[in-house]
Order: sequence, then structure tokens, then C-alpha cells
Amino acid sequence: MICFALHPVFSKAQQLPVDKWTYIQADTARGRFGDFGEKPLKLRYFGLTTADITGDGFQDVISGRYWYKNPGGNMTGPWRRSEFPVNVDAILTYDVNGNNKADVTGISLPKVYWLEAIDNMGIAWDTMMIGNIPATDHKNSQGFRKADLLNNGKQLPLIAAKDGIYCFVASVHPKTDPWQITRIVQRASAEGFDIADVDGDGFLDIIAGDCLPGNEKMPTVVKWYKNPGLISADWSSQVVGETIHDIDRICVGDFDKNGVADVAVTEERYPGKEPDAHFYVFSGTKTNQKYSWEKQVLVQQYSMNNLDKGDINNDGNMDLITAEHKGAELKVQFFMNDGNGSFTPKTIDTGKENHLGTQLVDLDGDGDLDVVGIAWDNYKYLHIWRNDGIKKKREQIGYEN
Repeated sequence: MICFALHPVFSKAQQLPVDKWTYIQADTARGRFGDFGEKPLKLRYFGLTTADITGDGFQDVISGRYWYKNPGGNMTGPWRRSEFPVNVDAILTYDVNGNNKADVTGISLPKVYWLEAIDNMGIAWDTMMIGNIPATDHKNSQGFRKADLLNNGKQLPLIAAKDGIYCFVASVHPKTDPWQITRIVQRASAEGFDIADVDGDGFLDIIAGDCLPGNEKMPTVVKWYKNPGLISADWSSQVVGETIHDIDRICVGDFDKNGVADVAVTEERYPGKEPDAHFYVFSGTKTNQKYSWEKQVLVQQYSMNNLDKGDINNDGNMDLITAEHKGAELKVQFFMNDGNGSFTPKTIDTGKENHLGTQLVDLDGDGDLDVVGIAWDNYKYLHIWRNDGIKKKREQIGYEN
């Protein structure tokens, strides 16, 4: 049985500390994508997601060609690593056919695969190629989400390719009939994007990076792509704002609680030897049925190829987390939201590189958000930061350290 992680809801009276974390090194021997017959050899894995693959109530970690069994308890026990039967970059989990078996979307672009667990322990997997989309400059995509785009209760995988973002819709008989594959966003970068109902019409839109005309390799324009209410080609777009350097990660939320979507964006810098990457929030407003966004810089530091959102301290406000991919300190940082869209940085760890990591999820089921991360330069490591904020609940489920 497969269960998916949701951000927990607390009562506001239980506001949590943000300085109580335990670091867990879950793996030190991850391979590269290129280690398994792919070229160039330097290719790493980008995928990172979680799901309860075995149905024991704990979120397992899926990343690259691996999945890791959550040991439960205080999570300091061994994270047993298993490999998928093909060399894919596993990026998403969702129940394709409603049979409560673990499903994984994996990519080895241009090929896209659907993997389904045969047993309830995730030992054996059926593997099926469901389509092709254009490979990126790094072969595999760095942008992927799942979303109920049609507002009908069905999750659909979305994958950024070289020429835009593609949506995959399973057929009634997904193992025998072709899947519908549609490029719904044209030109968007193959980096991160997010999903949100920007205009409140009940349909989830896409917010992604694009390039200025004549500069097709530098995504510095943030765009909102409007969902027309059906899976159709090349949705119309509106500019949210511009960055100085390449857009890497995007997260959307109403950070200032004014009823309009705000957009958080981190920049990538390569080779990243200088601390000149920016972390922005574009604060949205609506006037006379028109949307506009004002840019603020939260911090300027080394390349930040990580971003996620969640209420970390349970004060009812949506916070942000990022981490440095380059630099001497390699800071892992929360940006605590005061509810008005003003953010205060809080460093929880240093010295651990992250790349498409620092994802927020309640791994141990104690009711607060933990952090999981992977890296590019130090690709062998799987990082976990256990949130020790809810001590009473932690004692109830059987551990104190």
C-alpha cells in the first residue's frame, strides 16, 4: 500500500522551536547516474521524493535509482537501500491505477518510465516505458511536479523537458494503451517550477522560468502560465518578474496573506565561485482584476539550487527553506515568515552541500516537518535533519533521543 505525505496541521498554541534538529546521514555511497552505463559519466541524480512504500506508516525516501526504507522510531537506524530494476532518475510517486501498490515515475530522457511495485515491500517492480520527451542539457530534468490539473481528484505527472513542460495522462488501461502526452507550457526552462491556483478559478496554474528573446540559455523571466481547464498545448502566460541570474527553484504561496499568490525564486550560479546568487520573493497584488508582483531580495549568497515551503514553527505562516550548493559554509537555512511576508533567516546546519534537496516532509510521523536532502558535488550522501520540536508527541511514539 502506498500513502503520500501531507504537511500536518497543528493548533496555533503549539508553536514550535526552530533550533532543535538532529542530523542523520542516511547514505554515504550513492552512485552517479553515469555510473550505470550512461554518458557522460559526470551525470548525477536529480530526483527526490517520499512515499510510504511498505504501508508501515513511515515515509520512505525515493531518490535517483534508489529507495530507502525508513527505519522508524528516531530514524537513526539503518536506512536500507534498494535499487530499481532500471537506471532511472525516480522523480515522482502517485497511484496510477488505484490498486494501492507503490507507483514511481522515473526518467532516463528522452524515455519516461512508470514503475509499479509487485509486492508490498518494494522488492520487485514492473517497469513500463510510457513515452518520450526531449532530453535536457543535463539529459534528465530538474523540474517535476504532480498536480490535479483538471480538479477531478486525479494526480498527473508534469516534467520539464528541453522545450517546455509536459503533462502525462494515463489511459483507462495504462499498461496496454498509450498515455496522452501534451506539452502544456512552451519554452519554460528545465529547472524548477511550481503549481498554484493564481487567479482563484479552481484550476491549478504553473509558475516557471523562461528566457528573454535572443538569450535562450539564461532563464531570467518568471512567468505564470494559466490553466485553461483542460490538458491543451502551450498555455498562455503573464510575466511575474525578472531575475539577474538563472532561475533555479520556484515555490508559490500566499506568504503575506493578502489573498494573492507570491512567488519565491532562488538563483543558480555556475561555476559558483562568488556569493552573487539571489533569493527573491515576488509579492503579488491584485488591482482592478489585474495581477502584479513586487520583487524583494531575501539574501545574496552562494548558488542556491534548493527551495521548499512549509509552516516550520507552526505559527500559521508559510516559511521557506533553502541551502547553498556552493561556497565555504554550505548553509542550510530557514527563512521564517512573520505572516506579513517579511522573512528572517535561521541557519540550522553548515558543511553539507545540497542540490535539489532540503525538502520538507514529516518522515517520522510525529507531527512536525523534517528535512531531506541530496547533493551534486557530494553526490554520495543522503541527508536527513530530524525536527525535534514536538517532544511530547515524540515520547508518545516511543523515542526520546
